[in-house]
Amino acid sequence: MAFKMNSPAGKAILARARNGDYAHPGEEEAILAAVEGLPRGSIRRLLDVGCGRGGTADWFRRQGWGEVTGIDIDALSIRYASQRYPEVRFQQQDICSLAAGQFNGFDLIYLFTALYAFPDQAEALRRMRNAARSGGFLLLVDYTRPAGSPPPPELGPEIGNPIERETLAGTLSAAGWALQAETDWSRRFVGWYEDLLMRFERERDWIVGTHGPDWYAYVTGWYGALRQALDEGRLGGTVVRAVAEDRIGAA
Repeated sequence: MAFKMNSPAGKAILARARNGDYAHPGEEEAILAAVEGLPRGSIRRLLDVGCGRGGTADWFRRQGWGEVTGIDIDALSIRYASQRYPEVRFQQQDICSLAAGQFNGFDLIYLFTALYAFPDQAEALRRMRNAARSGGFLLLVDYTRPAGSPPPPELGPEIGNPIERETLAGTLSAAGWALQAETDWSRRFVGWYEDLLMRFERERDWIVGTHGPDWYAYVTGWYGALRQALDEGRLGGTVVRAVAEDRIGAA
């Protein structure tokens, strides 16, 4: 059996441990901290990229931020989210194949630990810029790695391609975004993953009974290695805010 956290079983285990359909560390605490300082009065249309099972999109809806659209490449996640949170619009969509005009005019586009998993991050950022209004906001919470350093090999392909903080401003600018603020959240990530590992332990009987002992060994081993890599500085965490520039690249 191939184990992947970005699978129905992996997502279900995370949802159980996090007591909600969140696929990012810190759950609601992270969302509240990430949105602090955003001009909420000018935000009415939101796009959740890599929405997964829809918990974060529904949080924004419940908190009265406005009309939320969630997109994800995974059909099973979109089906679940559409049934679980019918008041949010969900659509299966690869952000890198988003056509010009398919989505546009968003005031806030956000991703919570999603960009690292995209094979073509530059193209994803460009497509997101085309979906935003000029002056709209991009909010990223994601993994980072030191420039020039590969991701920790013990985490395998699931860790994807964590962003390089040192080159982030240039990457955003090339896609039509102006970096506004970037804050190191590495120590927060360490604490959140320490807490998640304790939650896995509390949910051990459910995980083993529902998905089997091999899944329990996998999630505790993988997230234990992730927490260690964060603690050693081989990975980091960040929250990024950028603003859509006036120019829009060709689709």
